[in-house]
Amino acid sequence: MNGFDAWLAYLFDRPADDDSWDGRPHAWLDRYAGQDTPVAAAQRIRELFGNAGTLLRPHSDDQVARGLLEIVDGGELHALCSPRVPVVLRTGGLRSIVRLFAEVFAARIEVEHPRHLPKLQHACFMFFDIAPIDLGDDTVLDVLEDTLALPSVPCQRSALHGLGHAYWKSPQQVPAIVDRWLARNRHAPAELRDYAAGARAGQVM
Repeated sequence: MNGFDAWLAYLFDRPADDDSWDGRPHAWLDRYAGQDTPVAAAQRIRELFGNAGTLLRPHSDDQVARGLLEIVDGGELHALCSPRVPVVLRTGGLRSIVRLFAEVFAARIEVEHPRHLPKLQHACFMFFDIAPIDLGDDTVLDVLEDTLALPSVPCQRSALHGLGHAYWKSPQQVPAIVDRWLARNRHAPAELRDYAAGARAGQVM
């Protein structure tokens, strides 16, 4: 098992609700994690996100949510902003986020649950809120706009949530992005258009 496969197995092959798993021996921890670098982490993330539909197909929604949250909320995604990582790799990794949303979140979340969000829907909605990336970065703003353009209300809501937070770093770009979406989506649900209006002024929860 190579390092990438060991990393995938460590993140996604575990029971979704078994916290005791973290203390068990694993090839990723025993053979690879100690020699990890930001460049290697960025390469793994770009590979995973860029092929997420195929690589994550064997795993349940809850397993996928847990693994993705560990990457995002656990801080490993920070590699995509590290100055130690070449710009081309950082940019490619950030842009692969759109593929993740299209192939996993959009494909798997067919109906939104307004209360008691399932784990995968929670991971989708909170992605840009908890991701350790610079929301004012031009590439990240492009990622947010491309995610907003996906034909998926959960993905659109997530992007709008991220844009609402990005507003405080990019108060000129964010309203323009949201306005373009509003102009192209006049028949979107009224509740989502209201959320977009809040996002363009930095007012999201």
